[in-house]
Amino acid sequence: MDILKNAHRLPVLDWNLNFFGGHYQQVANDWSVPKDKHQAFELIFILHGQECLTIEQETYRLNQGDFVLIPPGFRHTAKAIAHLTYFCFHFDLDEPNFIVQLIQNSPVFFSQSDKINQKIRPILVAMVNLVSPSATYSFNDKMQIQIYLSQLLMVLNQLIPTKTASTNANQSRYAKIIAETLKSTLNEAVLHPIDESSIQISIADLMATIGISEGYGNRLFKEAYGFSPQQYLSTLKLKWAKKMLLKPQFSVGEIAQTLGYQNASHFSRQFKRWTSMSPKTYRQIVAKN
Repeated sequence: MDILKNAHRLPVLDWNLNFFGGHYQQVANDWSVPKDKHQAFELIFILHGQECLTIEQETYRLNQGDFVLIPPGFRHTAKAIAHLTYFCFHFDLDEPNFIVQLIQNSPVFFSQSDKINQKIRPILVAMVNLVSPSATYSFNDKMQIQIYLSQLLMVLNQLIPTKTASTNANQSRYAKIIAETLKSTLNEAVLHPIDESSIQISIADLMATIGISEGYGNRLFKEAYGFSPQQYLSTLKLKWAKKMLLKPQFSVGEIAQTLGYQNASHFSRQFKRWTSMSPKTYRQIVAKN
């Protein structure tokens, strides 16, 4: 007898919402940032003055109240024009449907007269008001940041139009399937290991189960997200590595095996490439904080 056969269920939430790099500063008129790109979204909001941003081949002149939303993988440079004070942060969310929608359909530049800007600007101002010169934040402060970021994403989800072209929709569907399959496969391997052997996730085998070639799948994925399936898998592994390093019951060797590395040394080298520190150092720093 199924005791829940008439139950109406809420969805399972299995995602990571990350907020990092948040800061504001006033800069000199000769301030500039060299060409760069990130694996997360970057939002830049102009508090005072003017800034010039070049994103891929487009150049934008931002005034007070304007903001830009730079998608992952987009190369960009920035320089002050006059009396610039800006607020900036990065975020990512491993929810493939929403990320594809945002990358493919969202404009980059939102002027202060734009409808979406007018909805989001009060949220950005509230986030700026949370910035503490002493850089100490309580649990409530951190939760409030997450609430503001969630509100911002909800506005984008509600107001960014969705393209309806069938070709784009079909390509997006494949990209979403690849992302969701990678995530679910890794989660299953970490949460429900079958034996003591290391997991090995093959991008080529995954593409084959979907029914597309590896090259075609890689291209569709990169067009949708701005980075490759292998880079996405590395991002997922890094998130799991950081989670597991917070738990002292897991040795570095056990974490390496769980995430599919041949040995602890191989995992440690990869973790250092990701974070510029060893797993042991990361664990010690986090433990102190």
